[in-house]
Amino acid sequence: MKCKRCRRAGAAVELPSHHAAFCPDCFFVFFRRQVTEGIRKLRLLAPEDRVLVCVSGGKDSLVLWDVLIDEGYETEGLYIDLGIDGYSDRSKEKVVAYASSRGKTPIVVELAKEGIPIPEAARCVRMQECSICGTVKRYFFNRVAAEGKFTVVATGHNLDDETARLLGNLLHWQRGHLARQHPLLPGEEGGLVRKVKPLWRVSEVETAAYGFLKGIDYVNEECPMSEDATSLVYKEALSRIEDRMPGTRIVFYQGFLDPSNPLRKGPEAAAADAARGAEDDAGEGVGAPQACAACGAPTYTETCSFCRLKERVRNARSLRAARGSR
Repeated sequence: MKCKRCRRAGAAVELPSHHAAFCPDCFFVFFRRQVTEGIRKLRLLAPEDRVLVCVSGGKDSLVLWDVLIDEGYETEGLYIDLGIDGYSDRSKEKVVAYASSRGKTPIVVELAKEGIPIPEAARCVRMQECSICGTVKRYFFNRVAAEGKFTVVATGHNLDDETARLLGNLLHWQRGHLARQHPLLPGEEGGLVRKVKPLWRVSEVETAAYGFLKGIDYVNEECPMSEDATSLVYKEALSRIEDRMPGTRIVFYQGFLDPSNPLRKGPEAAAADAARGAEDDAGEGVGAPQACAACGAPTYTETCSFCRLKERVRNARSLRAARGSR
């Protein structure tokens, strides 16, 4: 099969959703155009932005960092060590190695030093690991970005991730989450930094192909804490549909993002809601953003969700220690 773009070289990547196949060089052009068009269409980034790229060691985040560097954005990488035995060390090695190959040194946050490694925290408060991980990551994404004077935080969520989340929200009629779901979450006064998902137009298969052909060494294994994640069920369901009807994912998601869709708000209107949403779910009141009484981070309650979680972990440890001393 010949490359659709150059018509000379043999195709290395076949994309049924685009009715196309590309040689490696033409695929790189296609992939970067998909990303840059997604950025342009939703005005996710500006040339003058300082971008904090959240990297996990997996294909999506490292590919995102690679593309943004090649496109000329000023970027730094942030790796959060979740404290998962073996997996976190291997992931950090991939991040450090990639960063070194591009002349960079990643910012590293070690949750063990912060007193809240994910596996132990989950045991202490008896919550799902993914739920705790999300709360902790969001906190440090914003804190590191604000302290480092970054203008935007970028994550490697791809089309598969976003459509799986969308399907889950629709199946459970999570209207609040649907109203806030968007590749752009504008920042707010008080320290909430803008957040973007530049890979929203490219699939997981496309991202994996880009990483492989570009020679990016990434962690292939899934996070061991995510084995029971419902998002994997939604991804599998959408993959089966995509196999039968290529292009379904992008049509599904672009239709949802249409400004006329009554299920969602524009990114500007949803900005404050997104930050308040986590507090609403806890049954707390909302109001103007204020500084957390414990750490100073922006929050819509007296104490932010991260500090409340950390306090629960601290109390659980104290109780366990007291029982052990009897």
